[in-house]
Amino acid sequence: MNFERDGSTHFGYQQVPEQDKTRRVGEVFRSVAGKYDVMNDFMSAGMHRLWKRFAIERANLRPGERVLDVAGGSGDIAAACAKKVLAGGKSGEVWLTDINAAMLNVGRDRLLAQGQVLPLAQCDAERLPFADSYFDCVTVAFGLRNMTHKERALAEMCRVLRAGGRLLVLEFSKVWHPLKGAYDAYSFNVLPKLGKWI
Repeated sequence: MNFERDGSTHFGYQQVPEQDKTRRVGEVFRSVAGKYDVMNDFMSAGMHRLWKRFAIERANLRPGERVLDVAGGSGDIAAACAKKVLAGGKSGEVWLTDINAAMLNVGRDRLLAQGQVLPLAQCDAERLPFADSYFDCVTVAFGLRNMTHKERALAEMCRVLRAGGRLLVLEFSKVWHPLKGAYDAYSFNVLPKLGKWI
């Protein structure tokens, strides 16, 4: 359900004013930035790494291409893309972006620790500071759900993507109906407690 027409949107399963969602999402990611990947490993039993690896393989990245990682936070997607795009000393580009400074700092530090120096931009996915048709590939992994105006963000990602380029959106979808009860119980009762504990 889309509540954006009346100035409100969703945050989890609540309807909240748009500006309140932006603030709440920011607070969540500031509070978990240092342990974001540990939390994901724990709560997904490491599956998020397999899903990301699958998405990167589907991207079919080639040396010398330009890649934009939107809402890239901790930098794992950008790091994996850089290994493919910058292979053999090619002059490709991989940009790591996030709206949240704390997450972007974690990603920057992780990349530097791996010996990767990539360009960074703290920016809103709904207003990307890049030229039209600049990138060969745009990725967003588990970030679209946190964007207030998803249609605007997707339009911006398409704007900066060259004709014939690839947009990869890795996100949760609807749960198969027979598993919905167990999934909801886990999501509403177990995950919040695990998140607070971690």
